[in-house]
Amino acid sequence: MTKNKLIPILQLILAVVVVELVGFCSSLLAGDIAGKYAMLNKAPLSPPGSVFGPVWIVLYLLMGIAIFLVLRTNTDEKLKRSAAGLFVIQLLLNFLWSILFFGGSSFWLAAVVILLLDAAVIACIVWFKKISTLAAGLMVPYLLWILFATYLNIAFAILN
Repeated sequence: MTKNKLIPILQLILAVVVVELVGFCSSLLAGDIAGKYAMLNKAPLSPPGSVFGPVWIVLYLLMGIAIFLVLRTNTDEKLKRSAAGLFVIQLLLNFLWSILFFGGSSFWLAAVVILLLDAAVIACIVWFKKISTLAAGLMVPYLLWILFATYLNIAFAILN
């Protein structure tokens, strides 16, 4: 494999690893997520705790691929910077949410953060679509999951 073909593969791996690490670090800082989730009064449609880890691993993988596609596309640099900035904002909100919800048991503050996250992910998808339809599409499962998480967050805040 030539160096020119290897570089994009390494960039893809780096993008995925960075996004996965953000999620992993957030979960570490949040503490005993499984234990805290088990103690919550559950909302209707609440999945078992064992669902969350595998779902997030896949979602972070898709997010890493999406940002890789955006950054590798030959398009206007200003547009790419804006899209990447939105991606970083939503990733920071994602990082913060777990810490607030599980680490601090701040359910209502976490609800505010996840509503901001919803808006940031929608904006990210809109900007990604201007650059790569595939990248935007890869963010849709994430959006659907956090919309579901928004419902759960608000329900848990009410019930707990």
